[in-house]
Amino acid sequence: MAKTIIFGNQKGGVAKTTSTFNIATQLSMKGHRVLMIDSDPQASLTIIAGLVPEDYEEKNLSALLYDVDGKLDIHDCIIPLNEEGTLAIIPTDISMANGDLDFVSRPGNDKLIKNEINKVADEYDFVCIDCLPSLGIISVNDIAASDYIIGCVEPGYQAMRGIEYYAKVINRYRNKYMYPTKFLGIIISKIARNNDCKDITEVLRDEYDVLGEIPLSVEVSKGEVDGVPVSKRKPGHISSLEYSKIADFIIKEIIG
Repeated sequence: MAKTIIFGNQKGGVAKTTSTFNIATQLSMKGHRVLMIDSDPQASLTIIAGLVPEDYEEKNLSALLYDVDGKLDIHDCIIPLNEEGTLAIIPTDISMANGDLDFVSRPGNDKLIKNEINKVADEYDFVCIDCLPSLGIISVNDIAASDYIIGCVEPGYQAMRGIEYYAKVINRYRNKYMYPTKFLGIIISKIARNNDCKDITEVLRDEYDVLGEIPLSVEVSKGEVDGVPVSKRKPGHISSLEYSKIADFIIKEIIG
């Protein structure tokens, strides 16, 4: 039965997508079956996975959630990303942006994504969801679907405020709706070599369980262009080693 991990922050631009892609890749490279889900209307995960969102408008997460009659099979929306069949993605597109308005009156509107995951939960070990940087109904769906949450943050004031608010919202939803999810910790990305980054990183270390620290690197950014994450392109790179360490922690924490 798959365990679902979501990657989030109230603020954008904090490497949520890059973290999702690299950690999912690391988990698959370690022999686990991984399904990525792009729940952000910007479709960043879809794009860096090498897909064109417009090519999947009728078979993606948005199409699944709007399919009130249940005619669309989730398997038709799953796109394999490697020959081994251990890494796949459900893409999305900009039409997801209307979800906060369109899904508000749907019965059980907080479990739409979870209900879809349940249909394939026996086919994967992990489901990794890239969340959008807001807290509407789609984000509530992500939280409700999750077993574990990883916060993503860069060493900047706004991002630090964003993760603080995000953690408070998670606790509020968890207590109010009894969502059985666990906050695993944070990943600090885009760490530059300057005193400001150093100081904020120290604050984050004091406040949260830090799962990994990813330096600011061109090699990591390349994966956003060529569709090949640094974990696969340069497994010996310091960032790849950090992502590998995070994946090892996840496996130990969740599987034992």
